[in-house]
Amino acid sequence: VCLTCCSRESMVRINQICHRNGIKFFSGDVFGFHGYMFADLGHHEFVEEKPKVSKGSSGMEDGPEAKRARRDPAETTMVKKRLEFCRLREALAVEWRGEGAALALRRTAPDYFLLQ
Repeated sequence: VCLTCCSRESMVRINQICHRNGIKFFSGDVFGFHGYMFADLGHHEFVEEKPKVSKGSSGMEDGPEAKRARRDPAETTMVKKRLEFCRLREALAVEWRGEGAALALRRTAPDYFLLQ
């Protein structure tokens, strides 16, 4: 479900229904130069391709070169990952006071507060 130009109450209500039924939810809007996008994918599983890391040997068995990990861009390995997305209501209910808020404030773009 993709929503734009909706009230906050409508977005929260529709997101609750989508989350409860395992339906992926996207919401966004633009206000002049500022905008936002929110995604609730529920339980999201995906596969990520990573370069295979192998120990190299250049003729020296005990030296630092023998122990240094080498990446071979031709060989890759597939890693399965799982993410748990939060609901819109939970994202909007973040407490910005207290000890834990300082770290969150540094990672949050100033535009977030403009949109609030």
